[in-house]
Amino acid sequence: MPVGDALPSGEVFAVRIEGRSMEPRIRDGDLALFVSSSGGGALAGSRQGKIVLAQLHSATDPEGGGSYTVKRYRSEKKAGDEGEWEHSRVVLESLNPEVEDIEVERDDEVTVFAEFLHTLPDARVQSEKPMADEVSG
Repeated sequence: MPVGDALPSGEVFAVRIEGRSMEPRIRDGDLALFVSSSGGGALAGSRQGKIVLAQLHSATDPEGGGSYTVKRYRSEKKAGDEGEWEHSRVVLESLNPEVEDIEVERDDEVTVFAEFLHTLPDARVQSEKPMADEVSG
């Protein structure tokens, strides 16, 4: 992705990816760039179909076992009692069919912190030992 006038608003940061669940798009050892909301906290706006960095509150990543994961976000919505929309089902999808998806029953069981932008070319590493700032993906 060329850098120029189309830079997203918010905080941009890099995360070293550990795991194969997002292959072939994001590979084990890749350095991935994400953008978060400028004020921190949960990412605002539609996340449908986007690759996101999320924290699980009542589940763990099936590949890495941690509470943070990188997955494609899918949700189903229904009208609430007051006519507002609420999530009836959220699925964090792996791109790699060998790694199972994560399904959460309520939106409050997951916090989406950032949206994936791209990986940095030539920044991939092979690591035998996970680092503290690595995220399962």
